[in-house]
Amino acid sequence: MQPPADAAGREETGAGAAASGLVAVTGATGFVGQALCNALVAHHRTRALVRNRDAGSRLPPEVEAVQGSLDDEASLAPLVEDVGTVIHLAGLVSARRDDDYRRVNGAGTQRLLAAVGKAARPARVLLVSSLAARTPAASPYAASKRAGEDAAADSGLEVCVVRPPAVYGPHDRGALPIFRQLSRGLLVAPGGAEARFSLLYVDDLARLLCRVLARPVWRGEVIEPDDARPGGYGWADLAALAAPLVGRPVRCVRAPRPLVWCAALAAESIAAVRGRAPMLSRGKLGELWYPDWVCRERPVDAMAGWTPRVGFVEGASLTLDWYRRHGWL
Repeated sequence: MQPPADAAGREETGAGAAASGLVAVTGATGFVGQALCNALVAHHRTRALVRNRDAGSRLPPEVEAVQGSLDDEASLAPLVEDVGTVIHLAGLVSARRDDDYRRVNGAGTQRLLAAVGKAARPARVLLVSSLAARTPAASPYAASKRAGEDAAADSGLEVCVVRPPAVYGPHDRGALPIFRQLSRGLLVAPGGAEARFSLLYVDDLARLLCRVLARPVWRGEVIEPDDARPGGYGWADLAALAAPLVGRPVRCVRAPRPLVWCAALAAESIAAVRGRAPMLSRGKLGELWYPDWVCRERPVDAMAGWTPRVGFVEGASLTLDWYRRHGWL
């Protein structure tokens, strides 16, 4: 299938776009970052911030690697040197301490923006935030993502913000527990019965970022992309849609908040012993019980004609198949 062309006849990541040239990416070795780099290298010179050589080996060979991190100010200057656009994906989605969210998602973004501002020719910044930033009081994570957005808005740089909802697809370990439950026929759903949320398949997010990159001018737009399902999803919707894919009925049961609180405490304790960040923490409960994570901000001009291609049924099928083939299920 050929990618659709825009009004000027260019493909979505076409090199004729005004923003073509050298693109720097943070978070390139993560789940979304790898999908993005695979899309970028066909039409853009791409540079990526990586922690070490092993991490850099996950990227296409065309990507120029700069070793460093958001904590290392000395590595940020060479990352943004002579760059036309910085796509900032790096961040923490789980942490052992609330201060870690602030250090990486907030202060780390500020350090990157400062490095861009000091460059001889400052790049513009495409900030990939989170839908959680819309409600910063929901959790320490949400507050840290909003802090990053506020820093970008105050930077004086040309900025565009993308707030993805829950993103899933092959290679993703974050959504794996949900797909394991679906495949076993029992989905234990946190949150209230009224909770609704949007979803987005990873390749569609990568295509959107490439589309936005092709826009000649950004004016601080905030984009909340999803898979175009009106009103988003509830947990029972996922169970019903997944049942034919897993070949069995999927029962959806709701987990009481006190039970999830206890599970989060246990997860934090186990993660502390192992020296890791827990995927479930007490700080995340505010997000899980927030009733409305449905995307709304969709400025037509900023999205440059992008529309999602993959709904949950197709995306879940592709993801389940990949998990099975790689022994994750």
